Amino acid sequence: MDWTNLGRTLFTVFCLIVFVVIVLGAFGKKSKKRYDEAANLLFSEDEDDQPQKPDASNGA
Repeated sequence: MDWTNLGRTLFTVFCLIVFVVIVLGAFGKKSKKRYDEAANLLFSEDEDDQPQKPDASNGA
């Protein structure tokens, strides 16, 4: 086994480990609450969070 193949093998294993860590972080139990809150932001009843419409009577 030469150094090029060893480097490629180690890089492939490293990328696989990074991918698994990202997937576990995205679909883990701890992140479920955060994603549920983000999903319900659109349905919140808060009027203060909405941008104000410009007043049409100002002549602009």
